[in-house]
Order: sequence, then C-alpha cells, then structure tokens
Amino acid sequence: MSTDVMLIAIMCGMTLIAYMIAINAHGPVRLSLSYLLATFLLAANVWAIVQHVNIGIDTIKTEELNRLEAEKKQIEERVLSQEETLKANKDRMAFAAKLNAVITSGTTYSASLSNVDLQGGNAELETLQGRAVDAKKKIEALKGEFEQLSSTDIFFAEPLTLIKDGLQLLAEAAQYYNQYYYSDDADQETLRERVMRQKAANANEKFQKASVLIAGSG
Repeated sequence: MSTDVMLIAIMCGMTLIAYMIAINAHGPVRLSLSYLLATFLLAANVWAIVQHVNIGIDTIKTEELNRLEAEKKQIEERVLSQEETLKANKDRMAFAAKLNAVITSGTTYSASLSNVDLQGGNAELETLQGRAVDAKKKIEALKGEFEQLSSTDIFFAEPLTLIKDGLQLLAEAAQYYNQYYYSDDADQETLRERVMRQKAANANEKFQKASVLIAGSG
C-alpha cells in the first residue's frame, strides 16, 4: 500500500470518528461544531480521493504517451536505418557497375594484346607502330579512369586490388607492344612478344577473378 493511500485511509477513519462524535454530542453548540469539523474532514477526504484518482489517471496517461513516443522513435529509427541501407546498396550497385565497365574494357584490351598480329599482314611499319601507340594510350586512359574511382566499402577491397594489378599488367604489356617494333634483332622481338602476351593473359586472369568477386558480393 502506497503512502498516499494510507493517509487517505487514516483521514477516512478520522472522518468516521468525527461523525460518531458528532452523533453523540449534546447541546446545540457542541453538536454544530462537531458536525462542522466532521464535514470539513469529509470535504478534505473527498478532495484527497479526487486528487489521488486524477494523479493516477495523469500518471497512466503520461506512461502511455511515453510508450507511444518510444514506439514512434523506434519506428523512425527503423525507417531511417532501412533508408540508409537502401542508399548504401544503391551506391554499392552504382560503384560495382563502374568497376564492371573497367573490367569489360580491360578484358577487351587484354584479349586484343594476347591475339594481336604483330606483323599486320601487309601493313606498313608506321601503321603497326601507330596501332601500338593507340593501344597504349587507350590503356593508360582506362587506368586513369580507374584511379579516379574510390571506395571504402570492404566488399570491393579485393576486387579493387585485382583490377589495379590487372591494369598495371596491361600497361606493361602495352609497353612491350610498343617496344616490339624497336627491337634490335629477332631474339629481342621474340622475347618482347612473349612477355607482352603473357602479361596480357595474366591481366585477363585478374579481371576475371575481380568480376567473379563483384558478382558474389551482390
């Protein structure tokens, strides 16, 4: 039993006693005073009971409001979390698309270097050198495009490393492609061609691994 209820119970008891005294009082003055005091106690009792009930109702309302506010806050936090997750997924998908674009171009260039006809049939040496220079420029441009991309997403840590290594191998292959036409002898030509094709093949392998990892992270 709470202190408030105990005090109300005591006041009720005192009011009952006051009315018993008033009933047993003799004389008009004593009788009037007894009933007056008993009535004051009764009024005080009624006021105390009403206040206690109102406080209880206010407490219930306050607790209900607090509960509703807590539920509202939880719902808002859940919605916000879902929105952030959705945004993160969209950003990740957009970044993955950019990486796949780099991989597609890198794979195309590596396949081209792996299978290029260095003699070019009846093509002039100047034409062949121009093709080598053009391939090198395109690969350097792709490498620069990749370097502008940045991500802290742990899902892409390994693919980013693989793509970076693949582009480096591809750039080195392009370098050997250009150097091939400035070889001093047939042995140097053979060596540069072999290194070029090997690096291009290794680059393609890196790109394929990165592509599989990106698909798996999705």
